[in-house]
Amino acid sequence: MAAVTGVAAAAVLVPVGSAGAAPLICDPGSKTVKWVTTGSSRVLTHKVESYEKGYSGGSRTVTKTLTHEKTITSGRSISGGAAAGFGVKKVLTSLDAHVEGAYTHEKAKTRTKSVTISDTLTKKGDYFFYRGTVKATGTWQGFRCDRGTKWIEQTWGKAQSFSAQVDGAVRCGDSVRKKSLARLVQDKYC
Repeated sequence: MAAVTGVAAAAVLVPVGSAGAAPLICDPGSKTVKWVTTGSSRVLTHKVESYEKGYSGGSRTVTKTLTHEKTITSGRSISGGAAAGFGVKKVLTSLDAHVEGAYTHEKAKTRTKSVTISDTLTKKGDYFFYRGTVKATGTWQGFRCDRGTKWIEQTWGKAQSFSAQVDGAVRCGDSVRKKSLARLVQDKYC
């Protein structure tokens, strides 16, 4: 009899209508972006110019004009499904959070005109003037929360963005960060 009373007491503590209900895992109607692939690459957007191969040294400020060579755009494409609620800003903000660096969150493009770069050279050697950016890319999926119990794929596509443009001069043989634009210039031209 005591065992029956214990079972009966336990049954009273279970809320009515909760039997078999799935736990809430998301806010009903909310949307999220998941990334299938992401990546980044350094891109030279303007033609690299050299300065006096074998510069003899001494402090000198040099100015070079670099012509536009490549344009990088930011935005997102929809490959299928319903795009409502997955605007450019939402997708690019998510891409920025998933790729190392800081990238633009709006539809834009890198500078398409020539630029003037000045730098002070101090050591002997070969110098190269450059301007570029880091491009982030990814393949994404957009999910909508259905009644709080599961995520349902609603749309998918690709996205691309870019970081702030960087320019300057780099000397062959100088120690620079491995993932920097200066290192890309050294690898290609030194």
